[in-house]
Amino acid sequence: MKGQMQTSLKEPFNREKQFANKRRAVIRAAGEAFRRRGYHNTSMTEIAKALGLTKTALYYYVNSKEEILFECHIMVYDAFDECVKEHKGKGANGLSELSTVFSELVKLLTRDGLSLLTDVSSLSGNWQKDVLKRRGKIESRVTDIVKRGMKDGSIRGGDPQLTVFFFMGALNWLNAWYAPGGRLSGDLIAEQFTAQMRNGLAA
Repeated sequence: MKGQMQTSLKEPFNREKQFANKRRAVIRAAGEAFRRRGYHNTSMTEIAKALGLTKTALYYYVNSKEEILFECHIMVYDAFDECVKEHKGKGANGLSELSTVFSELVKLLTRDGLSLLTDVSSLSGNWQKDVLKRRGKIESRVTDIVKRGMKDGSIRGGDPQLTVFFFMGALNWLNAWYAPGGRLSGDLIAEQFTAQMRNGLAA
């Protein structure tokens, strides 16, 4: 009886986890479609077809295309936030820390199929506010790394925020041309991008 009770108690959690995993897969696949075709050029019908779902089944996981776009942004910033926190304060100096973070974010975008989207203006109300807030927090954390580097002399002087815009711009542009399974691997891109970033910012 005790074993049966434990099994029955676990079942609701497992179903919720299965739903969450499937929903995450749907959002990631839709984000990739947005990256390739553009948000406004991708319909819910096309997303459902690409996933092998009916449109009705797709709406079981998400309520709208705008919700998918919002969740895509949050998914990316959750991953970014975890990466930046993991490497906070590590490295011999600010440039070393920034290089590690930059390299890991490039690998994250090329390896995990996440898309750093730019269609924030397509979001309405609190969704747009939440995404901008999350982006601002990431930029603030990276700015702190740049300031550390400027203070310890490893990063040349200048406006820290402009440096971060350069940093984020390179990541944004990566989504415009990177092709999974193409000639350039994620590790190679991360290596060369990081080397160029270090050469451009080193004091």
